[in-house]
Amino acid sequence: MADRSTALTGIAAHYRRSVLGRSLLLAVMITLGLAAMVADLIVGSGTLTLSQVLGAVFHPSKADPTTLAILWDIRAPITLLAAVTGMELALSGSLLQTALRNPLAEPFTLGIAAAAGFGAALAIVFQTSVFGALFAWMPGELFVSGNAFVFSLLTVVLITVLAGRRGMGVETITLLGIAVHFTFSALLAFAQYFADATQLQSLVFWLLGSLLRATWLKVWINASVLVAILPFLLLQSWALTALRGFGEQAVVLGIRVARLRFILMICAALMAGAATASIGIVGFIGLVAPHMARLLVGEDQRFALPLTAACGMLILTLASLVSKIVLPGVILPIGMITSMLGIPFFLVLILGNRRRAAV
Repeated sequence: MADRSTALTGIAAHYRRSVLGRSLLLAVMITLGLAAMVADLIVGSGTLTLSQVLGAVFHPSKADPTTLAILWDIRAPITLLAAVTGMELALSGSLLQTALRNPLAEPFTLGIAAAAGFGAALAIVFQTSVFGALFAWMPGELFVSGNAFVFSLLTVVLITVLAGRRGMGVETITLLGIAVHFTFSALLAFAQYFADATQLQSLVFWLLGSLLRATWLKVWINASVLVAILPFLLLQSWALTALRGFGEQAVVLGIRVARLRFILMICAALMAGAATASIGIVGFIGLVAPHMARLLVGEDQRFALPLTAACGMLILTLASLVSKIVLPGVILPIGMITSMLGIPFFLVLILGNRRRAAV
């Protein structure tokens, strides 16, 4: 009994150290993300100093009106939208990887990004929407974004309904998503062909991604989606951990696998659709951030989910910062930066998988 008690005490101590270590990693990543946000607020055309930014944030009544205008009207919406959409894209990728048991899954896998891009193209080029009555009450600035969001959401609903009725496996669902991706990519190219010069320039925003059209309204919409979904995911962290570890066999633990998979895909579509509708098509964050988090804290979703969100916030905020300093006076498309940052990690991931398979 004494040996058993000692063993249990050792296990409990190890668990506490593990929890403390993972909590510290999460705190460090959040701190780095906040530091990147501050740097993004400072850097730009007419660089502000740290004291000016802090003064405008904490003592706005004493700050210079020009500084306030630059910070709150221009830079703060861009920085906050980068942080929030980065978290949404990262969590969306994590949920898709869990639901499909595919380490290379992200919002592109099910055609979410391509569907949102086509929805935007339909509104930009043809000045119409198949959901016109639905958008009648929306502000004009959300007509394009709303169309993109609804297309992305309906795409996932269609795929999950078809998968449920046909009894498709996760591999078949992934292939169906790839087919949907290429279908909407072709439709997007069709819309580009008929676009004039002005419309084509607007479409570039969706194809390459940009934070330049950030507004406070888009910040609040994306933040509301994130606040509504993230607590629910954290409450389901045990079920997500079991699904990642056991797949279909998680049903023996009392988990309704098909129902949980459907919910995860809908949540992923909501977040990826809201982000894509706001900043355009931005790739690789949904792939890179979840793997970063799991490499740091493992498969325990109590820590992996918030760390994934923190990684997404850090990556997209850093990408926003890099986009402003690579070429002085020019702000590069954010999607271009994230792709360049994500490609090396993507190659390392593939080579690592092949090396483990060979062993």
